[in-house]
Amino acid sequence: MNKASLVMALLVLLGACSSAPIEPSYYLLRPSEGLDSRQLVPSKQFALGRITIAPYLDQPGMLLETASGEIRPARNNLWAEPMFESIRAFLVVEISQQRGRDIYPSRLNRNATNIDVRIDQLHGTQDGEAKLVAYWWLHKNEVVQSSHQFAETLRLNEDGYAALADAERRLLADLARRIAESLPDPT
Repeated sequence: MNKASLVMALLVLLGACSSAPIEPSYYLLRPSEGLDSRQLVPSKQFALGRITIAPYLDQPGMLLETASGEIRPARNNLWAEPMFESIRAFLVVEISQQRGRDIYPSRLNRNATNIDVRIDQLHGTQDGEAKLVAYWWLHKNEVVQSSHQFAETLRLNEDGYAALADAERRLLADLARRIAESLPDPT
């Protein structure tokens, strides 16, 4: 085999290796406990109001803070659903499970105390942690009854985006537990 043929064969092999597409991984944000088929038992006292998320979270790529204030979205490690929808559904289920009553949207329970939630930060850090910063308010008839802040980090169990997705899920479950604990018991 002459030198030109060998170079051509190597170029073809290199081209074939570099053009192989990387399959993305998709992650779902779901409660850890399974759900059963059942009749819902609505809370008469509380309803889920507005859920807002920081605009930087509104993208499919999982996020990693590489330096103070610098965020990089993953190209091949993606959320399977829009974060707004995932977070809202996740909080409804988790808060309901914690309270033992199903939390409905505020439009279905107009006389209830509303729970509004804002997620300001939800991402991984360069030193192997997941970070969640959130706020919630309880209000009825435009009167704020209480305000709360949640700012926690959680060390990843192992390297990788699957571990980051799991840590973010656990942080959101912690947030839901704290929200449920902040709801006053019926008198």
